[in-house]
Amino acid sequence: MSMDRWLACADERWRDDVETVARSMEPASSCAFVNEADSFREKAKTEGASYLGAIVGRRDAGVTDVNLAAAVVEDGGTPHVVLVRRGASGSLRSRALRAGIDLVVDPEGLQVVDSGERKDMDGGPSTSSPESTALRANATDSSDDEANRAPIITFCSGRGGVGKTTLVSAAAAVVAGWGMSVGVVDLDLSCGNLFSGFGLARGCDLARLAATGPDSVDDMASIGVRACEGVTLWGPCDLPEMAEVAMPLVAQLVRCVAGLVDLVLVDTSTTFTDAVAQAAQLSDRLALVSDGGRGSSAALARMGGLSVRLGVERTRIVRIENRVNPRAKLDLSSNRAEVGLEAARIFRASEGGDEVSDYLASGEVTELVEIGSDFTDSVGTLLAQILSELGRLPECQEAERALARGAQRRRIGLFRGKREVV
Repeated sequence: MSMDRWLACADERWRDDVETVARSMEPASSCAFVNEADSFREKAKTEGASYLGAIVGRRDAGVTDVNLAAAVVEDGGTPHVVLVRRGASGSLRSRALRAGIDLVVDPEGLQVVDSGERKDMDGGPSTSSPESTALRANATDSSDDEANRAPIITFCSGRGGVGKTTLVSAAAAVVAGWGMSVGVVDLDLSCGNLFSGFGLARGCDLARLAATGPDSVDDMASIGVRACEGVTLWGPCDLPEMAEVAMPLVAQLVRCVAGLVDLVLVDTSTTFTDAVAQAAQLSDRLALVSDGGRGSSAALARMGGLSVRLGVERTRIVRIENRVNPRAKLDLSSNRAEVGLEAARIFRASEGGDEVSDYLASGEVTELVEIGSDFTDSVGTLLAQILSELGRLPECQEAERALARGAQRRRIGLFRGKREVV
């Protein structure tokens, strides 16, 4: 079996890039290179399940890298398909997304952690021995800036309809009620509608970043839209086709917003785009949301594994079970064996029923929070626990009561079922 190896195809002079990315996603892995495109496709189709996945790098002749990666996706047989391209443009990433390619990675600017030897599958040892890297956002922040910035919580799901956007909007309103300033970023760039829960007709067009540039704090503050008292919204794009223009600037945007507010909440698209990946890498907590519906376990497994391959530490990943019966017993065994979820703490958000849907549809999320319910109480409880862990819980009675509710509900001990992180 080759489960510690990637199946790879790239011209010789681009193989360093491929191995750099491969080891960034799985440090102990190696690459088995196949020279010819047809042979690579055949092997990926027939033996791909025994590899970590397929990686395609630059090819200077014959079928292009993106077309080859798309063909491998179409053929099936391999669990993941990654495209490696220096200076990958927004249009290339968009094209790859439409083709079903899991990830497009630019190897430039990655941080070095190790080095190793590569061998060809249909040859001998390679003449080059590239340095492998940890796959991180191309961060330039100093350690002081990181310590002083607001915590970032990114909500992902891997499937639609789990109530992720409802959670984010309610969470923003709850925390604003505690006196914190909140920056909400809608990274469903093409089809996001987070603004509607606050009664807004539109959000903040992130395509404007291409013109204003995201490096200036003043520029960031000027294009944000006031959603309600204490909450400022950035995103999505007014025109779906402009998503690729904003996508490369997401990491800079999130960093800038984190310097403007007390807390950043990031809503995401169902698909794990490059924009979502950038936010996930920067997050202090990556919240994987599920609702127990059909396909939830598979989606959680995909998101957990992908998050780890992106370099998100397991201890930064949490799970949120949404729409649960507050009186139902917590299942501590679910997904414990999945990659990335071994250390994931589980939080629960209660079923809100038609009341929640009605208030959100009317753009009255702040009113929903003000009247209170099992749903909004549970959202406050999970936020209080996360902020307490991060050392950012505000000093107010409402936040302290929410934290106390969480401690009371954990009488059975959420950590009893946890496995040691390996």
